[in-house]
Amino acid sequence: MRLPIPPSGHGVERRGFIRGIPSRQPANPSIHRVKNRRLRLQPVFSVYGYRNPFWRIKRSRSGKEGIRVAATGTKSEGPIKRALRNAGWLLAGKGAGGFFSLFYLALTARSLGAEQFGVFALILSYGQAVTNLAQFQSWQTVVRYGAQHEADAAPEKLRRIIVFATLLDLGAALAGTALSVAGVYLIGGQFGWSRAEQDLAALFCLSLLFGVRGAPTGVLRLFDRFDVAAYAETVLPAMRMAGALVAWASGASIAGYLAAWAVAELVTTVAMWGASIREIRKRFKEPVEGARVRGVTAENEGLWVFAWTTNLNTSLNLIWKQFPVLAVGWAVDAVAAGGFRIATQLVGALNKPTIALARAIYPEFAKLAVVDRAAINKTVLRACLIGALAGALVLVVVVLAGQSVLRLIGGEDYLFVFPVLLILSVAAVFDLSGVAIEPAMVALGRPGTVLWVRGMVSLVYAGALAGAVLLYGSLGAAVATAGASLLMLTLLYAAFRKQGAA
Repeated sequence: MRLPIPPSGHGVERRGFIRGIPSRQPANPSIHRVKNRRLRLQPVFSVYGYRNPFWRIKRSRSGKEGIRVAATGTKSEGPIKRALRNAGWLLAGKGAGGFFSLFYLALTARSLGAEQFGVFALILSYGQAVTNLAQFQSWQTVVRYGAQHEADAAPEKLRRIIVFATLLDLGAALAGTALSVAGVYLIGGQFGWSRAEQDLAALFCLSLLFGVRGAPTGVLRLFDRFDVAAYAETVLPAMRMAGALVAWASGASIAGYLAAWAVAELVTTVAMWGASIREIRKRFKEPVEGARVRGVTAENEGLWVFAWTTNLNTSLNLIWKQFPVLAVGWAVDAVAAGGFRIATQLVGALNKPTIALARAIYPEFAKLAVVDRAAINKTVLRACLIGALAGALVLVVVVLAGQSVLRLIGGEDYLFVFPVLLILSVAAVFDLSGVAIEPAMVALGRPGTVLWVRGMVSLVYAGALAGAVLLYGSLGAAVATAGASLLMLTLLYAAFRKQGAA
């Protein structure tokens, strides 16, 4: 890349890293001046991505133009170490969120009682499932294409991809809300909802419009601001806990708790957008909202294919998260559905460290795909090993303390969920063992392969889930989930090897 030196008096800042010059600045760095009018530079990704290390093109003290860079002996970190550090920031938010979630889950379950909590869990699962059908993983689009534009020092293209992702979010939110509201009155009776409960579900689905935050999430991850994202994401569980406390103190019914969840979504979205806008203003001279999306597909090869593929991946992924709860509520009753929801949330809370690693490592894969594709294989293997160890730890914790935690959250009424919790923990071991394979394949531009694998497994899972839940209830749903997780791990790894990525 040939980078011209700007005219005197005009400072231009470019955050990045020059190969051969270490990244972190000491308290008193030695300064090197390069007098060339033009200089060949090879950007790579540094220890802290686009945040801490930087080089600046600016006027020197003598009045001559030059590039001032810091020279230290700091060794650049590898992608796993960066991902672990970024995962630490995510976990700081997710860890607090996990604590809050257990608190407000217990408060809601004990306050509403088993029957009403089951209805509450079904409404939550339904709204999230139908909305996710239309949701685009726009944060992946921002990271996937934004990493290349950042490496190429193309701010205009980066601005356009951010606007494009924002429009995807808005369109998906509108479509998902319309689908979910219409579906409430079509299938609500299948879950045993009364007319009043159907009206509550429809109102809650309208509130899901507040959850449009894929694009700002992508911006913060692209710019390596996982610390800021962690603070913003902590708002959601904190607001849910505050809302649950207010609802509990006022003796509210299901409507009060659903309202608390809706307000929490709105406040979190405002916090996330505010944080991302501040980061954007630090890096762009012109506001992003002034950018036009015309020509964005020509600048980003395969953009729509990537966006739709990740959308379908998300839609299939919801089968694993929301459909089991809905299936149990449909085949058994609301109490069983509420218990299954508690079990899935407990396993999810224990999985948060590795989920944080998966989210943190995707930007690293996207950056490696630009400069060093061969290094991805080693990174995937190490990350999957970490995931497998974390999954084994989750299983041990559930075996030793699962019954006590269930008793603490829901009382004796929910101890029947313990066998389900054990089986879902086994499924988590399989899921976490392949935690890095899917992000790596998406970053390498192979989301279609992931979609094909997930589609095949989802078809098998849907059939197995329907049969198992009718025959064995919630326990059958858990067994079907564990079997599908093992099949997904096997096929994803086989596809990764076959495609030559490994």
